[in-house]
Amino acid sequence: MTTLVLSALIDAAPRWLSRLGLYWTEFSSGIEEARAMALRYQTLAALSDRELTALGLKRQDIPRAVLGVFDGV
Repeated sequence: MTTLVLSALIDAAPRWLSRLGLYWTEFSSGIEEARAMALRYQTLAALSDRELTALGLKRQDIPRAVLGVFDGV
């Protein structure tokens, strides 16, 4: 009985580790994307209204521009 249980665990381990690796990759990619968005937001928020206008943005457009849903960016 113990042999069967250990065999089943050994067979399932590679699939489990593969899924864990995939989840970790997606999680770390999400963190990287969030950091990039935060940096973009800080950069745009630090600009003057005149500089934002030159980019085709208004101050209230910054969040949408950061998310990439603004047509002018």
